[in-house]
Amino acid sequence: MLIWTIILTLIIIGILIFVHELGHFLFAKLFKVKVETFSIGFGPSIFSFKKGETKYTISILPIGGYVKMAGDEPSSYSGLPDEFLSKKNYQKILIVFAGPLFNIIFGILLFFLAFKFFGVSNIKSNEIYKSEIAQIQKGDKIIQVNDKPFKGWFFLERENQYESTKLKVVRGIDTLIVNLKKGEVYKLRPKIEPVVDKVLVGYPAHNAGIRKGDKILEIDGIKIEDWSDIHSIVANKVNQEITIKYERNNQVFETKLKVRGEIVDQKGRKEGKLGIIREFETYRPDVFSSIVFSIDRTINASLLIFKVIIGLFTGETSLNVIGGPVMVGKTLGEGAQMGIQMLILITALISINLAVVNLLPIPALDGSHILIFLIESIIRKRINPKLYFAIQMTGFVILMALMFIIVIFDLYRILIP
Repeated sequence: MLIWTIILTLIIIGILIFVHELGHFLFAKLFKVKVETFSIGFGPSIFSFKKGETKYTISILPIGGYVKMAGDEPSSYSGLPDEFLSKKNYQKILIVFAGPLFNIIFGILLFFLAFKFFGVSNIKSNEIYKSEIAQIQKGDKIIQVNDKPFKGWFFLERENQYESTKLKVVRGIDTLIVNLKKGEVYKLRPKIEPVVDKVLVGYPAHNAGIRKGDKILEIDGIKIEDWSDIHSIVANKVNQEITIKYERNNQVFETKLKVRGEIVDQKGRKEGKLGIIREFETYRPDVFSSIVFSIDRTINASLLIFKVIIGLFTGETSLNVIGGPVMVGKTLGEGAQMGIQMLILITALISINLAVVNLLPIPALDGSHILIFLIESIIRKRINPKLYFAIQMTGFVILMALMFIIVIFDLYRILIP
């Protein structure tokens, strides 16, 4: 299992690096810049070949990549027209920006594939299990949304995401009209039977013998009426032993297990996890809707990443949420267990993450190069190339050191949960 996760991680990270560097490469070619090396990874080469003027290589450290262009360093710049530093600032900016741009486009494409060919989760249950809205009670059933038949929670959430929504609700023999304010849909929770659809290998539930189709009846003597009850009880029992009573083929069984803790938000808060999944009905959108959903998801993912980054400086985000290659591999491995769609969605999020982080104005990242070229355009003067190169090299060394620390931190979190 570990070997499979490592191989999967290397393949996916390699693809994302390739997409990123391909953006730089194609735009360099577009502006007639000579590309000397196209590398996936850093350090010594383990495989390479040369075609035309460019050497294509796979290097030993799979934590990044680079496109080496002629004249992109002061020591190699001689003023020839096919050198990077000879190009106009807008061309240099586009060459640098193309890497993150390709990762964003790739993320959108992956979201599109996940939505179009696998669909989106759309809970069809119209019965309310929990409500934080006074006019709606447990047991009420939603029959109309904005005067149209209720089609599922995916559609209700999308309609309520941007504007208020009118609901027609049935309670016994009575019919009620309730106006949800924008975003209030998340104060409602549908009734979901506590039946297990998938069990993740290696998690507590799987190790304890719980399998697909089992119905959870009790946890520590507390009756389970709804799937959400499982989360409510288990979330606060990190590393604690619990007793689960479940039904299988009309027989009742009981087992004990130790709850696993996992980080669930930007503050580093841990919640208990059993490794069981409930699957729901699927809505398969048309091509246009899939494109809209994909762009919407990409924008939301990008904004979330900015929120996390800002939170690191304000103290609202815990350092526990920062992960490197090891945590990426762990996440990809767990995503693969959940199915190909989840793996595609996680890969899309990583691609967007890679794009956003690279656009930060931090030395050695693409954003730093773009910022310097923008400054040069404004002041109409080239920054001393030696100073420019020194800034980038200093940033690169710091980033490599930071990456080493993050990897050690990743291993610590996995080995000592």
